Amino acid sequence: MATSLRLILKYSFLLVSSYYTLPFLVKLCVGLLNNFFASSVSFNMDTLFINWNTSFPAITVCEIYNGEKIWDMSEEYFGANHDLQLDDFVGEVVFFRGTCTTCDRCDYLNCPQNITELLTRFRGKCAQLLLNCKYINKPFNCCDEFLPIHTEYGICFAFNSNQARKSAQMHFASSRETGPGILKFDASADIQLHIHPPIDIPLPYFESTIRETVLLGSTKEIVINVMEVYNHPSMYQLTLDQRRCRFSNEPTDWGLEVGLYEFYSYSTCIVECGLKAQLEHCNCSSHFLAPAMKPQSGSVPMCDYRGLSCLTKYYEDIQLERKSCDCMSSCEEPEYTIVYSSPDVDSESSMEVTQVHIALVDLPTQRYIRRVTKTPLDLLILIGGIAGLFFNASIVRLIEVIFLIKEYNWNSLWSRNK
Repeated sequence: MATSLRLILKYSFLLVSSYYTLPFLVKLCVGLLNNFFASSVSFNMDTLFINWNTSFPAITVCEIYNGEKIWDMSEEYFGANHDLQLDDFVGEVVFFRGTCTTCDRCDYLNCPQNITELLTRFRGKCAQLLLNCKYINKPFNCCDEFLPIHTEYGICFAFNSNQARKSAQMHFASSRETGPGILKFDASADIQLHIHPPIDIPLPYFESTIRETVLLGSTKEIVINVMEVYNHPSMYQLTLDQRRCRFSNEPTDWGLEVGLYEFYSYSTCIVECGLKAQLEHCNCSSHFLAPAMKPQSGSVPMCDYRGLSCLTKYYEDIQLERKSCDCMSSCEEPEYTIVYSSPDVDSESSMEVTQVHIALVDLPTQRYIRRVTKTPLDLLILIGGIAGLFFNASIVRLIEVIFLIKEYNWNSLWSRNK
């Protein structure tokens, strides 16, 4: 009777203990797992500046609308007695910004059908637009380094761009030997200047891009400071959800399908997402992006003036969809801040070109390092600690159990059962 009572009390104690302990243990393990996936990455400051090179930012030059130039070229293209509303059509198409209000009047204006020809005729070529290029006071052929790139502003010309060069290697870098990088060039038209990470492209309303409108005949000097992010090799072992960013060699499925850009970045993802919205609403893409798609992506029609009218109609919807795009930030985006920007001068200038100087203020002495703080081994140690705390379990105990099972006299057990 006493033995039975002891067994009842023993098992009752085990049952009550398990009832209260196991839920707590499960919650603790779930909390550890959530913490592991939520905070696996940390940022630290690196000050060993002697050991690294600093990439010069990408400089993208886009020609902007100039009414007088359009009027003069329209008179030459259409004739002196052409309808002046055609000038507005050309301006809206050649420097397309998402809307074309004059496209609705093309049925009676007899608008040109060949939009590609308009771009060729009215947009400046690299050799016409950029002159007298120098990097750290060494002259170079502008069109050898300012390469064409398809953007939402049209074809622009990008210096030190991974996307335009289609190479992931750092091309123009500043080191202790070269000193801070400085780029100088002249432009023969009104331009918009974009300073951004080499992996990015110019994007309207993008915070990490420095934009300056520089008019013909002026001088613009910009001095910037750079703070780079170095990714520790262990970062490549994490999943996208853990590190919450994408490397340049991890394009999205849609990005692979359309093939607009060679490498992933947040800005390229937004452009590709906007392209998808254009196709969904109007079944065509703007004339700035459609020619850049790779042939393997299938035939994506380029919008004619009717398609541009459709894009104008759904402009607000497309912009809303762009804002809700599921695009991760890039793991390789440095941060640029303006230290000095020369003021805009309203006075008339007799210069026939625009002079642009862009320089790093100095070589950076700090950078961020993104590294892994919790590896799968850390998670295993935590779980092992919990198992040891609650169940007195360890690898030694597990090995001991295996040996006890192996050395147990199983024959005597079978003989007793018989």
